[in-house]
Amino acid sequence: MYENIKPLKVNIISDIHYYSRKMGYTGKAFDKTNATASNEMVYSKEILEALMEQLAKDDAEIILVSGDTTNKAEKASHEGVTKLLRELKAKGKKVYVITATHDFNGDGMTYCYEGDKRKAVPGTKREELKELYREFGIDEAIAYHEDSMSYVVQLCDGYRLFALNDDRNHKGASGFSDDCFAWITEQIEDAKKNGQFIIPMTHHPMLSPSPFYKIIGGGNIMGEADRRIDEFTEMGLNYMFTGHTHMQDISYKYTDNGKIFYDITTPGAVGYPAAFRQVTFIPADGKIDISSKDVDCEIGGKKVKDHCEDKFFGMIRRVIAKAGSDIPEFARMANSFSVKPGLIYKIGWVIKPFAKLLNKLTIGNVAPLCKKESGLKKKDWQDIKDERVVDFIVSLVANLFGGDSPYSPDTAHYKITLGILAIIDSILAVLGIKIGKILKGAESVQSTVEPLLYNSGICDEKAVLNLWGDLPAKDLTKPNFIKSNKGLGIIIGLVLGVVVCSPVILIALLVGFIVNYIKYHDRFNSYE
Repeated sequence: MYENIKPLKVNIISDIHYYSRKMGYTGKAFDKTNATASNEMVYSKEILEALMEQLAKDDAEIILVSGDTTNKAEKASHEGVTKLLRELKAKGKKVYVITATHDFNGDGMTYCYEGDKRKAVPGTKREELKELYREFGIDEAIAYHEDSMSYVVQLCDGYRLFALNDDRNHKGASGFSDDCFAWITEQIEDAKKNGQFIIPMTHHPMLSPSPFYKIIGGGNIMGEADRRIDEFTEMGLNYMFTGHTHMQDISYKYTDNGKIFYDITTPGAVGYPAAFRQVTFIPADGKIDISSKDVDCEIGGKKVKDHCEDKFFGMIRRVIAKAGSDIPEFARMANSFSVKPGLIYKIGWVIKPFAKLLNKLTIGNVAPLCKKESGLKKKDWQDIKDERVVDFIVSLVANLFGGDSPYSPDTAHYKITLGILAIIDSILAVLGIKIGKILKGAESVQSTVEPLLYNSGICDEKAVLNLWGDLPAKDLTKPNFIKSNKGLGIIIGLVLGVVVCSPVILIALLVGFIVNYIKYHDRFNSYE
């Protein structure tokens, strides 16, 4: 059907979250917001200028932007990002944009920062977005859906872009309304009738990039995703380019109708891993060649990828470090995460010894605890014995965003981690706690965390997808989850330990409370 269509290369960027410094970028209020933002706010302009220059020099003529162009719909941010996109067009590129939930304010208000205060100011209403971005796709549309602001563009001979805005489905979630999907169905049928290869993009993912995403992202994927995937594949549309999670991911699903559906997520451009997608479509072979490229920019002498890694994940390390050593500093940092400092002053003394222990804990301390479960001998983990557990845990979260976790099943990291998790699963089983009731869809702690250790599916960074053939996976074997019978013994030991040591524990708690009260009682109601 597509044998006469020539290959086409495009570049895809997502979640560029432009933040205009006109909205303020100094003071306590801004620092608090910036500390918890996964994106780089202060230098977003410089990063995006470098990215636009990179795209301008690349040989791909077409640039796709899959939503969240601004930080929080600030008018100045829209002005700044459209200026950059307009300059990119002036250099000969074709730029096509969809907006998303960060690009408008439901109540029409956003925030600026003046001194140490955050101030509500007029933002951008959804109905304003069409005029703001119409020159980036809508003006060229051969079909347009007014309510959703979705559109179809004839990119070149043989190719049609389906720019599908999923910021609402009129059922209280993201996704496509029934009316919008009826329009999409008509457009797919028209494209097929005319022998056009469809390039579809939307914002919210249709498949979760990881079971762990359900914890940190609330499972925030497109509303009615399973239903829409079945409908898309029935019509012969087997993939979607998405964004939103800021993660570099390629997920897949075998549908009930025996088809394969791919969700190809483009990572955020101004947050870790700070990259964009380069995609070559080869319709004659039914293939898509996908790779990622880092944004070529430096911030403070660091590559932007490293800068964003330190900003996002380094903060986690620093908070844990201060929790175990410096309660006032811990309280100050916790305030950035919307935790009232007064609460930290009240309970920080209880957290401190556990945080101190966690900061000192190494792989060498943990490995002997699961010797039976991991099957490892001391010599098997000697080369990583001094690696801090905190650093390892943070690396797992970083792997979730960067994709392609490196700890394969034959590594000591993998075996030790699953060994410890097997013990936790055993404890939960004895207590009758089902993890699935806490984390929807989870079968065990092991199955939830294991994908952070190793990607056994499609390579997230670079892959060739065969839309109508066999799944090009690296390794489809299921993880060999471990069983442990230590749960009962651990619970009995803990209960006996508490009973025997209860006088000492009570005295320690009383002393700790008194000392903490004397030192910090005047800060118990502190808000900053």
